[in-house]
Amino acid sequence: MIFLASCQSVQPSAVDEYISIQDLLNSQYELLTTTNSSLSKRATSGSDSSYVFILHDSVQWKKELGIFERLEINQPKLKGKYEISIQEDQFSNLTITSYTTLDNEAEVKYLKLYYLDDESNFRKIEAEWQESNPIYTSKRILNLFFEDLSGEIILSGYEVTGSQKMLLQDEDAFSLKAKVERI
Repeated sequence: MIFLASCQSVQPSAVDEYISIQDLLNSQYELLTTTNSSLSKRATSGSDSSYVFILHDSVQWKKELGIFERLEINQPKLKGKYEISIQEDQFSNLTITSYTTLDNEAEVKYLKLYYLDDESNFRKIEAEWQESNPIYTSKRILNLFFEDLSGEIILSGYEVTGSQKMLLQDEDAFSLKAKVERI
């Protein structure tokens, strides 16, 4: 009976303060620079594909990971808009803290933090980001992957998949997969 109770997810509850993606990224820019990390990435759109290997400094890392700054849900205008729930990941030994909203104005529809033991020991961040205006609509699933490197949690890669639909044009699907390498 106790085992079954521990497997159930906690009921969602509204909160006013959420994880700060901006603070997380700021610490990663510094870590990635001090560990002399580089990046290999592959981008695909339709039948087109490209591959690139890049050495980065802190300014370049900020530019490279800039899209993830859009996942910042800890903003005054979003206060109280997200519900939080906690559950065990059925595919791993990780716990998931999920921030979800039904607010149509919010571009970040959900954000999930996957972690081992406690939230400071995170391994993955997943989010859905949507943007819509009269000219185009865009939907992206963004994933950041992390590893423990000598007691520091550091970015090991990321993925962005999604689609964009321009006015009077077909929908275009795309993906970007990047792996961080230590030199």
